[in-house]
Amino acid sequence: MTEGATTGRKRRGLFVSPLAHVVRTTVHGEPIFFTVNNPRDSIQRCHLDGNFYEPEELAIIARHFPLGGSFLDIGTNVANHTIYVAKFLHASRIVCIEPNPPAIELLESNVWLNGLTKVVDGSYLGIGLSDHAQENVGLTYRPRNLGGARVVADEGVIRLERADSLLAGQRFDFVKIDVEGMELAVLSGMAGLLAQHRPKMFIEVDNTNAAGFEAWLAEARYQVLERFKRYRANVNYLVAPVQ
Repeated sequence: MTEGATTGRKRRGLFVSPLAHVVRTTVHGEPIFFTVNNPRDSIQRCHLDGNFYEPEELAIIARHFPLGGSFLDIGTNVANHTIYVAKFLHASRIVCIEPNPPAIELLESNVWLNGLTKVVDGSYLGIGLSDHAQENVGLTYRPRNLGGARVVADEGVIRLERADSLLAGQRFDFVKIDVEGMELAVLSGMAGLLAQHRPKMFIEVDNTNAAGFEAWLAEARYQVLERFKRYRANVNYLVAPVQ
């Protein structure tokens, strides 16, 4: 593993790097690059060590993702899962949904460094998903957990949309949802997409949403195939449509 520094600015239509350390590592014989600007952040700390974050969760996705399929990454953060799915599961197309500006800077850098600009669609970066359209949303997060950002109404300039509106007409083979407690709202806002295409999904569910998630499974006719608990506050589920 080697480290260096790189600088850059955002140009229209391009993925470029912010001021940060760049880590080069090798995973399964493949060179991988991570951009790190906060070594105390929980995800970036793994990247600084040359490792992907949440390897058990990535392994679950790998068991169910159709090689070469399309991937919708809702809550992309700094692109940990996007890089893995592109590099090792050979996704043909990945759409990233991430509203958090500091995360987007690192996400764009990671996509560019790993040569994924032709695979990753960043058209919707800066927009979040929910069950209804909303303007002037803000985000709050702890300095050591960029991925833990949570929505705060009327305290920012971020826009939320329903996936059924934002992504109308698009088909995805697999959906990952990690939205810090907003998973039920996101699922509600993509009911049409799910009913039409029935993708498998990997979803992080806060404990406070457990009962609502069980109700959603029954209503949407999805079933749990695998589950994994890393933190006390939530559980990860791999779900698939009931045949």
